[in-house]
Amino acid sequence: MSEQERVVLEHEQDVNTAYLANLERRSAGYQIDDRVHWRPRITMGPLIGRVRMRYDGDAADEEFYVAETAADLDGTEVISWAAPAAAAYYGKRFGAESGLRIRRRFAKGAGHAIEAYADEWVVPADGPAFSTPVAPASERVATEPAVSDHTAPESPSPAVAVQDALPDVVPGTEQELRKPRTSLRALLRTLQPEQYDLVAASPTKPLTIQGYAGTGKTVVATHRAAWLTHTDREQPLRNVALIGPTTTWGRHIRPVIDELATPGTVTITSLPEVMRTIIGAPERNASSDDFIDAYSAPLGTTLAKLVTKQRKADPGLTPQRAYEVFLRTNEVSIPVSRRTEFLQWRRTLPLSYEAALGDRKLWPLLTYLSVLLEPQATYDHVIIDEAQDLRPLEWLILAHLNSGTWTLVGDVHQRRTSHATRGWKEIRKLLGLPTGEEESLLGGYRTTRAIIDFAGCLLTGTKGHRAYDVLGEGEPPLILNAMQLDRELVELAIAEAARLSAAHPKGKVAVITPQVRPVGSYAKRHGWSEGEDHYWSGPDGRRFTLLTSEEARGLEFDAVVVVEPSDFKAMPGDNGPLYTALTRANLELVIVHERVLPPAIVRHLRKTAKR
Repeated sequence: MSEQERVVLEHEQDVNTAYLANLERRSAGYQIDDRVHWRPRITMGPLIGRVRMRYDGDAADEEFYVAETAADLDGTEVISWAAPAAAAYYGKRFGAESGLRIRRRFAKGAGHAIEAYADEWVVPADGPAFSTPVAPASERVATEPAVSDHTAPESPSPAVAVQDALPDVVPGTEQELRKPRTSLRALLRTLQPEQYDLVAASPTKPLTIQGYAGTGKTVVATHRAAWLTHTDREQPLRNVALIGPTTTWGRHIRPVIDELATPGTVTITSLPEVMRTIIGAPERNASSDDFIDAYSAPLGTTLAKLVTKQRKADPGLTPQRAYEVFLRTNEVSIPVSRRTEFLQWRRTLPLSYEAALGDRKLWPLLTYLSVLLEPQATYDHVIIDEAQDLRPLEWLILAHLNSGTWTLVGDVHQRRTSHATRGWKEIRKLLGLPTGEEESLLGGYRTTRAIIDFAGCLLTGTKGHRAYDVLGEGEPPLILNAMQLDRELVELAIAEAARLSAAHPKGKVAVITPQVRPVGSYAKRHGWSEGEDHYWSGPDGRRFTLLTSEEARGLEFDAVVVVEPSDFKAMPGDNGPLYTALTRANLELVIVHERVLPPAIVRHLRKTAKR
């Protein structure tokens, strides 16, 4: 580190210290009339970065810092990450033509300290980066550069190397991604330009985001919910729904909302929980047949017509009485080709509304009747993560709960059921949204290239789907045949989970399989204990999470063991559930099997073996 770099770093550390002291004072409240008054929520954390730019018509440059919480340090301006001006720091669309001159990014040290910085000139260097002190002339090297890509006193930083290879990737991203997996946390230091531009997209226009596995869809969904409600926006929203696939997903992403969003403004939930709450259903297993028209738009049309007609004769119509009428009506809007099958399916349904509540496969039908008949609380904005899995009738339900607009995030190639909508165009039509193209996430930020290429053999249209992979090539998946190794399948799976847990002591390991019950039974017999959220721990301190592919949606792990790929339910020509399981791994993937692998994997292995 040159003397000038040291002086600059010490100055920025002093500013950071003053900023943290400011937050401490403000978070303690202030006293008036013997009462403590609390200021708006203060989020403690170090400075994120710094910007110098010149706005049109100005004679001088303007400088400001960016952080989680805004502050004024005796004339030194610190703006919030959600303020409009923060786009100059984060946004991909900000270049030299916008007046932006230079960005400075800070590397976080222990606690809330700043340990390093990196400068990124947008225009040719025009002197000192910022108005900071300079070292005495006698101590400066004559050839000292005007810009520092300094991130540590050692030789070239991996963060700078990544930025050189991938010009749109924020420095420090790879190091952050290689840290052990925990619950999702706020990622304001490594929020990528393409991600930020979607996070901060207009809240008044519907937004559809297509992103393949590992491109940061959930990061965008969660940070957008926080951005939409942030008080540093001109018109923050007060009631945003963030809807994901499971309650486990909700617990996984909650730390982001707790840290960044205005308290009480974001509701985190799952679609099953939304429906269960509306109809007051008990938590029971599904029992009816998995029939397409249990979730179809034509069923929605049938129910809407039924309610309209019955209300004329029965102004006090309830969902209970509407369900009874549905069981016997001949006026159905089901296509002729499916009508006979539909009537046969309907004859298998419970005769009473109360009995139907116990069947989760009937929840969409019962919920739609409820939203048609009873006023519901609505949201200012609804964000859906893993949107590709929602079925038509479920979209019609959500349309009644949203008084604002939408952010839809997902990957249509990962559909898990043939009853789901087939693409974004169909979803937009169901919601009455204008036709248009979806936005795309292009960078790979969670999974290595080796893992994503292996999983990509299962789905058509996924080759070359990511423009780059920040984690690099990585190790190819390890494939273990239990029969060839003369091991029991479940014993081998647990042994691999224990090995990976030892290799990632601070991270997260998952076993994903349709055979959850036999794997769990084996683990219990051999000293493992089950905890909350499908979490298993061993007497030696090792641990793993045991999940089905359905339960693993939206989650991520350092390492994953996928057990018996051939057992994963696939749709014709579509292996979405298995693809989801394989792509939950960030760094290591192990496949344990004793049956023949799916044909697509066999073909892929033969092809790669010849290289």
